[in-house]
Amino acid sequence: MSTWSRLLSSSLCFSLLFACGPIPEDTSSAMESQPASLEGDDSHSQGTRLHGTQLVDAPQKYFDAIKYADAVVQYEGSRRTATLELFRGEIIAKMDLRLMGSSPSLVACASPTSGPERSCGFTADKQGVCTPGTQVTLSSGNCVGTTGSCTGSPIVRVCAGESPCEHQGPGYLGSATTTPGSPIECSPRCPKVTFTCPASGIYTALKGPYTSGQTDWSAPLRTLAAPFYPATQKRLAGLQLIGARIKARTQNEENEYPTTLEIVDALNADSVSIPESPGSWDTSGDTYLYRVKVRPPITMPPGTPSKDLCTAGADPVQGWAWAVPLSGKFTSTGDREESNESFTLACDPGVLAKCYRWGYKPWLETPGNAKDAHWACTRMARADYCGNGTTFTQDGTKIRPWDDLSPSIISAPQSPTPADMAFEAGWNTQGPACLSHWRWQHLPAPCVQLNAPQYDPDGTINNDCRTHPEHPRCAQICDTPAEAKLHYQSILFNESKSNQLPQP
Repeated sequence: MSTWSRLLSSSLCFSLLFACGPIPEDTSSAMESQPASLEGDDSHSQGTRLHGTQLVDAPQKYFDAIKYADAVVQYEGSRRTATLELFRGEIIAKMDLRLMGSSPSLVACASPTSGPERSCGFTADKQGVCTPGTQVTLSSGNCVGTTGSCTGSPIVRVCAGESPCEHQGPGYLGSATTTPGSPIECSPRCPKVTFTCPASGIYTALKGPYTSGQTDWSAPLRTLAAPFYPATQKRLAGLQLIGARIKARTQNEENEYPTTLEIVDALNADSVSIPESPGSWDTSGDTYLYRVKVRPPITMPPGTPSKDLCTAGADPVQGWAWAVPLSGKFTSTGDREESNESFTLACDPGVLAKCYRWGYKPWLETPGNAKDAHWACTRMARADYCGNGTTFTQDGTKIRPWDDLSPSIISAPQSPTPADMAFEAGWNTQGPACLSHWRWQHLPAPCVQLNAPQYDPDGTINNDCRTHPEHPRCAQICDTPAEAKLHYQSILFNESKSNQLPQP
């Protein structure tokens, strides 16, 4: 198999072994609680895919770990190196600022020349960032000679972007010189210039003495309000990330597969409609979704097209799917690992993205652990009874999930359990913490890490942890969420749809 075909495989190495017995029917900022409704709500259904795609089809350990370092962004017609970070559900690129080009004003004057209009004898100070269209005041202090203020008779000039400028020339934003004070103020006052932040959100400051060649002067520049001057990096987000190239690593037990991905589209998730309730991917405004393509390796012939990263399970008409960024790395066994080096791009409709969309956002600040709730949700959403990454469900199987966070992200259902559903399990990050009597009777997963019920001749379970906690191999049984919480410290619970009615 070619390198390119390995990199572009878009289906998980997991295979669906068999569905839950009996086979379920196919069905189609501040934390806010949502109801675990069912009628007319298709937002809670299981899926077989953990991630939604992968870069290699060999058995692997980590799925598409995106490096925070070594990114390249497209900025004003050129490619610039950057590092990445996550802020809530959004990728932020941090691009180092630098002085671009030169200007006559940065050249020494051939003879003493005075005034702010001259085109020589300035030095480049530093750069600042601001919100385009806002007013910015750059000051060199209050009064000459006072602590932290300018000395001598300095001049300050401000230029748009990262390039120096000439007085009243392209990019010129303003200038100021030392001025006499009023009778009630010290004299003279230091230069202070107020200007409108340019469209780039970056400005460069030049400074120099009033007369070139003067040595006894200084102008310690600062802004009077945030964002404070100087800055070393420009933060790019949202549509500014279109064209960014990022590095991914897919790792199996023997090799790493370095890959370059490119963000070709981005938009806020509140503008993405979905056919499920509530009709929008995420209404909070805190989440961005990205269309990502896999760039061909350099070993491929020139002109080889890039391929979409997220294709598995995508709308066949569209042919690709959005990705949402998640902190940490996820293994092929469904485990989550913290990382300071990499994060995950989760493809919709894999359950990493699905659980986020349900409200289990790892970055939420809650009295409980939102990261663990998201992780537990991925076990629940794939019916990962064995806690090893194997799925025992079918795509679209209806469930009613809720949690024990305070406040809850999905609150407990207020309506009775529907006739075609049953309470199934309490869940934690390793899989089911306990299974209901009904699920134990119809469990197709011999690899489950829990202890199975043992029956006496009269049908009584003799190793039920609820009544025989001292039993060395007591069975983790919970027929209600209260039992799952009390006896097994579960944080998520669910009811599941089945072809069979619940049995006593």
